[in-house]
Amino acid sequence: MSVRSNLSRMTIDLPNEDHKRLKALAAVLGKSMREIVAEWIHGNLYSENTPNAETLKAIESVEKGKGLIQADDVADLFRKLGI
Repeated sequence: MSVRSNLSRMTIDLPNEDHKRLKALAAVLGKSMREIVAEWIHGNLYSENTPNAETLKAIESVEKGKGLIQADDVADLFRKLGI
């Protein structure tokens, strides 16, 4: 019986450039590509930082360009926000 019998195998297709970048990142970090992908999955699937309904609504508004404030600099932004 395999040591990894509790694992599932998956195959994904990546653009060549993404594969090269992932492979280079793995080399720099001294990790395997599998380790990097598994860490990303765990960090996102099991994250306690899941946005709540209010945050999701705000993200949607920003993506649609609604309710945005344009400012010339930080001082102007703070002034417009009343901070």
